[in-house]
Amino acid sequence: MKNSKYVIGNWKTNPATKAQAMELAQFLSTLNGQTKTVQVGCAPSLVHLDAVSGLLSKTDILVGCQDICAFTADVGAYTGDVSAAQLVDTGVQFVLVGHSERRSYYGESTILLTAKIQQALHADLTVVFCIGETKEQYTAAQTLTVLEEQLAILSSIEVPASKLIIAYEPVWAIGTGLTPTVDEVVHTHRHIQSVLTNMGLSGVSVLYGGSVNASNAGQFAQFDEIGGALVGGASLKADSFAQIIEAFA
Repeated sequence: MKNSKYVIGNWKTNPATKAQAMELAQFLSTLNGQTKTVQVGCAPSLVHLDAVSGLLSKTDILVGCQDICAFTADVGAYTGDVSAAQLVDTGVQFVLVGHSERRSYYGESTILLTAKIQQALHADLTVVFCIGETKEQYTAAQTLTVLEEQLAILSSIEVPASKLIIAYEPVWAIGTGLTPTVDEVVHTHRHIQSVLTNMGLSGVSVLYGGSVNASNAGQFAQFDEIGGALVGGASLKADSFAQIIEAFA
């Protein structure tokens, strides 16, 4: 999974029906081979994952999962979880780890996130590791410190740079319509890349997420420091997602 830019849709618990999910996947399939400088991907909800992966299996569109079991690589008594082996068998190529909604709603700890990353890497899956600060931390000018603390998890794991993507998502910008200024995002991405380089992880793409839409994507896409976007709500609308992809292309 190495390309100049990435635009990945995180569908979260959407859409409501399999038919709608397949309609979105069908739209993505029409992009096959059309975006040479942008790698497009999606992370459907688990109930739609197999169908979407099957439809996109013969395209260059990446399919990922929004979570992975921390406790087993293959099978076991972990109700509600999905293992790395099951994901690979389904055709998944990447997993999201550390999304703020998982950290907040499910209390995912550093220990748990470490285990999830390790399970993904052992299965040769790419990890899209999500980091970001709260509104209170942003207001207190603690953003860079918070991100350094969240990135520190990677220093305890043998992570090939080729299997890692970082998604910087300010918690206060996710689904709110609020975004940092472009200058702030560029400055933050430069800092993240500096921290990664010091860990021996130079060249890792750093995506921006948090109310990315068709209107503001072009502003972010102008800067090399911003390696693409992790898109939430706007990825559920074919026209807006297409415009975001075009902006980064």
